[in-house]
Amino acid sequence: MTILSRCMANPPNLRIQKGFYSIMSKTNDNRKTLTYETATGEIEFTLMSDMMFHYVMQKSERALTGLVCALKGLSPDDVKSVIVTNPIDLNSAGKETIMDVKLTLNNNEILNIELQVYPDKYWTSRSIIYLCRAYDNIGNGDNYSLVKPTTLFCITDQELLPHAEPEFYAKYRLINLKSHHLYTDKFGINVLQLNHTDKATDEDKQNNLVYWADLFKATTWEEFKALAKNHPDIEEVGTLIFELNYDNQAKEALEGQRRYREQMNSQYTAGYTDAEEKYEAVVAEKDASLAEKDATIAKLQAELEKYKK
Repeated sequence: MTILSRCMANPPNLRIQKGFYSIMSKTNDNRKTLTYETATGEIEFTLMSDMMFHYVMQKSERALTGLVCALKGLSPDDVKSVIVTNPIDLNSAGKETIMDVKLTLNNNEILNIELQVYPDKYWTSRSIIYLCRAYDNIGNGDNYSLVKPTTLFCITDQELLPHAEPEFYAKYRLINLKSHHLYTDKFGINVLQLNHTDKATDEDKQNNLVYWADLFKATTWEEFKALAKNHPDIEEVGTLIFELNYDNQAKEALEGQRRYREQMNSQYTAGYTDAEEKYEAVVAEKDASLAEKDATIAKLQAELEKYKK
């Protein structure tokens, strides 16, 4: 039995704080005749929608457990409880709502799982800030022994680290640069790069990370159902995805957030492009000025040579 199937067969106790969103009541006419089992074609809002991802993870105990087992390389026997500390309410979630899923594992470890589906030149700096904020998890005057180990997990289809060697599942920790001695294993960033499944190791495959990557990348009902076949836990995920895709109120929230994300990305790209163009214009102007000065100097030197003769 694989780690995934064991996790799903015996999920740990999972608690959801108040704010949990109930199943929406207002549905399309399509919902009356269409079900997850009969759905075909493109999935409009997949697991790569961060709002969808957050909702599904807080709703499905077995799916969240399976993902945590895969990311951590854990046996289900190691997982006693997973507490979602920032559940969302789709009735009140705004387009600016932070969609990272924050968890406490076994009451002694902090996990922060985020999706990154747009380019971000400053992701490295941002990820460190997010990690540090999560690691600062004790109150003033508390004993430092109470600090919980913290890991930020980024699931992405972007090249966030363009100068790094292509890798499917990268783990970053504080180490000594000379001896490579690990400073601490209580503080780290793991990056699951969905566009590099070909780089997956045997360990990655054994931990079902490639399977989860395929679930995230599935864009049609046919793809998703093929992956979910004989996996009741993932079929539950498919049902949740279906419900949100065919519910008017939920789709409005999902569409609003998607447009906001796209607008922010467009503004970022436009701002970056404008800055690049302005920089290039300034450089071109300075280059022209230098060329003009070089020409003047060359002319003066030529005249001096005439006088020397």
